[in-house]
Amino acid sequence: MTRIKSVLVFTLCFALLPLLSGTGPGSEVNVWIGTGGTGFGVGSTTPAAAAPFGLVRLGPDTRMGKIESFFGYGGGYWYPEKILRGFSHTHLSGIGVSDYGNLRFMPAVGRGKDRLDERKYRTGFRHQDETAHPGYYSVLLGNGIKAELTATLDSGFHRYTYPQGQNALLILDLSRALLDNQSCGGEIKIDPAAKTVSGLQIACGSFTKRNPGGIKFYYFARISEPFESYGIRSSEFGIREKATEAKDKKTIAYFDFGPINRPVLLKVGISLISVEQARKNLDAQIPEWDFNKTLADAEKAWKEPLSKIEITGGSRDQRAAFYSALYHSYFQPTNLTEQGGAYLGLDGKTHQADWGIYYSDFSIWDTYRTLHPLLVLLEPKASTDMMETLAKMAEQGGFLPRWPTANMYTNCMTGTFGDCVLADGYLKGLTGFEAAKVYENMVKIANEPTPKGHPYTGRPGILDYKKYGYLPKESKQMASSTLEYAYCDFCIAQMATKLGRPQAAQEFFKRSKYYKNQWDPASGFFRPRKADGKFAAFSPTVWGVDYTEGTAWQWLWTNWYDPQGMADLFGGREKMVARLEKFMELGALTKSNALPNTYFWPGNEPDMQAPYLFNQLGRPDLTQKWVRWVIDEKFPNTPAGIPGNDDCGTMSAFLIFSELGFYPIAGTDLYYLTAPLFPEATMHLEKGDLKIQARGAPEKIYIKSVKLNGKNLDRVWIRHKEITGGGATGMSRPTAVLEFELSEKPTDWGKNSPEPEFRIR
Repeated sequence: MTRIKSVLVFTLCFALLPLLSGTGPGSEVNVWIGTGGTGFGVGSTTPAAAAPFGLVRLGPDTRMGKIESFFGYGGGYWYPEKILRGFSHTHLSGIGVSDYGNLRFMPAVGRGKDRLDERKYRTGFRHQDETAHPGYYSVLLGNGIKAELTATLDSGFHRYTYPQGQNALLILDLSRALLDNQSCGGEIKIDPAAKTVSGLQIACGSFTKRNPGGIKFYYFARISEPFESYGIRSSEFGIREKATEAKDKKTIAYFDFGPINRPVLLKVGISLISVEQARKNLDAQIPEWDFNKTLADAEKAWKEPLSKIEITGGSRDQRAAFYSALYHSYFQPTNLTEQGGAYLGLDGKTHQADWGIYYSDFSIWDTYRTLHPLLVLLEPKASTDMMETLAKMAEQGGFLPRWPTANMYTNCMTGTFGDCVLADGYLKGLTGFEAAKVYENMVKIANEPTPKGHPYTGRPGILDYKKYGYLPKESKQMASSTLEYAYCDFCIAQMATKLGRPQAAQEFFKRSKYYKNQWDPASGFFRPRKADGKFAAFSPTVWGVDYTEGTAWQWLWTNWYDPQGMADLFGGREKMVARLEKFMELGALTKSNALPNTYFWPGNEPDMQAPYLFNQLGRPDLTQKWVRWVIDEKFPNTPAGIPGNDDCGTMSAFLIFSELGFYPIAGTDLYYLTAPLFPEATMHLEKGDLKIQARGAPEKIYIKSVKLNGKNLDRVWIRHKEITGGGATGMSRPTAVLEFELSEKPTDWGKNSPEPEFRIR
C-alpha cells in the first residue's frame, strides 16, 4: 500500500514549472507529462533527449519494481520510481509494450570489477535533481554524478561530471534492455588506444522478438578520456581485465578513469545497418567534443516544429499541456534514413532513400486517427515521405504493414489502417508518392489471404468476410474486426475514386457498409455472429474479449463515415443521441484511468472520437460540452497528464485538434468543429496560415457563431482546402481566418447543419 500511495501522490499532486529557460514554445513543454499515471492510465512517454523523429532517444530507464504499473515501462521511465538503471539510446514513446531500451551506459564510482551487475551500478535519484527540456535531459544521481544527455538523429552525446576524489567508472551493459530478458546477444570491441568501443546489441523485446534473430542495433562510441583500466564480463570467460572483445548475451564492459577532475564525454552513434555506418553517423552528426554546441543544435532542431502553432492566452497549465502534446507529436514515426541516405528495408537489405526520408515505427492502428492528419497539416513533405515509405515497405516486404518497427513486421493490432493513412493524405493533396502502386497492394490485402509463412498476416479471415459480409465467430477474429475492415474498405474506396477507378470504388463503398451486418437490433450492439447468421453469446461490458481493446459499448461509434446509416440502426438520430449521452455520462462516473473504463474512455482509441459524433446528430452543443470535459479532466499538466498510452503521439494529437477547435475524420477531407480552448491560435501551414480566433475562450465553451474568412458558417464541419490555402485579405501571408464567438450557455448554432459529403466525388 505504501508504494501505491506514493504513486498517487506523485501522479495526482505533482505540478511543474516550465523547464527550459528563455521564451518560446519550447520553454512551455513539460517533458514529464505522460511519464506517470497508474495501470492503464500510464502515458508511457519518455523524458529522453532526442531530435524530432530521431532514431536516438537517449534517456533514463528506471527500475522494474516488484509492483509494476501496467505500461509503466513502455517508454523506459516511470515517474513514481526512484531508482535509475542507466541511460539507453533507443525508446518507443507512448507504447504500452516493453521494447528497445538498448545500448545502456551508466556512470558509477568504485572499482570496475565490483560494478558489473545492475544491482551494483544502479542508483537512486530525486526528481528535484532532474532537469529536462526538448533535446536535453540531466540528473544528479544518488552517487554524486551529474549526468547530462543530448542527441542528434542517430547519435547520443553524454557528459558525466564525477564527484571529486572518487574513482570514475563507465559501464556498458549489453545484457539487458527494458526487461532483463530482452537482449538476445551483444558484441563489444574495445580499442583503448583510440578510446573507442563498438559492436552491436540484439533487441528481442515485445515487438522485436517477432523478427527471426531479433533486431540488431550497431553502435560506435568515442570516449573523451583515456581509461586507466578496462575489462569485460562474459559468460564465456567471466570477468577479464584488459579484454578487448566479447560476444554473447551477458556481455558487460567497464572503463575505469581513476579520480578525475573534468567531465567524461561520451559520443555514441547507432545504426541498423553496420558498425561502420554507426561510425559515419556519429562522425557526421557530432564531429566535435563540444557538448554545448550539440545541445544548442538539438534545441534549434526543436524550435521549428514547436513554432508551427502559436497560441495566445490560456493558463500556464493549459499552455504546457498543449505544447507538450505538440512535442510528443514529433517523436514518431522514426527517421531511419542514415548518413548518406541509406536505410534498412523490410526485406533486410540496404537501400537508398533517393526520394526523401524513410521512416518506421508506425503505430498505424492508433496514429491514423489523429497524428497522421495533424502531420498532413503541419508537415506535408514529411507526411509525403511517410506515405512513400509505406509504399516502399509494401514493395520490399511484400505487403503494406499495419505496425512496422525498425525493419520488421510486428503484426501488432488489427485492421489494415495503412489504407486510411494513405487515403487521408491523398485526398488532402499529398500526391508525391507511388499512390497507384501501393493502392494495388491495398486491394490485394483486402481480397486475399497472405501466404503462409509470411511475417505479415494481412486481414485474417478475409475470405469469410467477403463470403458472409462479416467475420463469423468461426473465423476466430474479434467482432470489432468487421467494423475495422469496413472502415478500411471505405478508405480504399476513397482512394479508388481519387485514382479514377469507379468500379472498384463502388465495390469497396458497398463493403464499407458491412459493419451493419453485425448489428443486433435486440441488444442494440454490434455483436459476435456465427456463420449460420445467429448471434453468439456476449457481454457488452466485458473489455477485450470480443472487441479489440474495448467493449461493445466502446465499439458502437467506429464507423462514423456513415452517419445516417448508423443513426438508422439506432432507430433515428434522437435515439442515437440518447444512447451516446448515456455512454458519455456513464464514462464520466469513473474518475480513475487505472482500469479500462467500460464506457467512454478517452485514454484509448476505439471510442476517442465519440464526443464528435454529436455534431453529426444535430447536437453540436454536446460535442462542445464533452470535448471540453475531456480537455479539463483528462489532460492535466502532471506526469499523469495523458489518460492512457500516448501511442506514438495519438493522444497528444487528439488534444491538439480538440483545443484548436477542429477534429479530423480520418480517410476524408473533413473536420468537425468544436469550441477552441485558446482565444487565438495560428497554425503556420505550407501554403499559408490558419488563424483561429475565439472570443470568450477559454472560459466560455459553447459556440454562438462561426465565420470563415468573414462569412458566416452555419455548418459544423469544414473541408481541408478551406483552411490550408489562405482566403483572407490584407494579410502579409496567405491566411485563412476561422472566427468563433463563444457563449456561456448552449446555443442553436449548427443544429440544422447540412450533412457533409463523406464520399469524395
